[in-house]
Amino acid sequence: MTLLDLREGDSAVIQSINMDQLPKQMLTELLELGFFPGAEIRLKTKSKYLGKLICSLGGTTIGLRMKDGEAILLKTK
Repeated sequence: MTLLDLREGDSAVIQSINMDQLPKQMLTELLELGFFPGAEIRLKTKSKYLGKLICSLGGTTIGLRMKDGEAILLKTK
């Protein structure tokens, strides 16, 4: 399951990040924001029209592009 597969309001735990799908700079930014294995993430909003995912991670709200969400692999709690 990826972040893109998560339903609005649901939470999961980050299992891994597919480093081959993201530019190095984006990967670095995600890690600095707390996107690491074991972190809990909640999908607040999924906007297909805008191509954005709004997530909550460690008390911070973060917006991601949908294609970047495909690189974040999750496991359910």
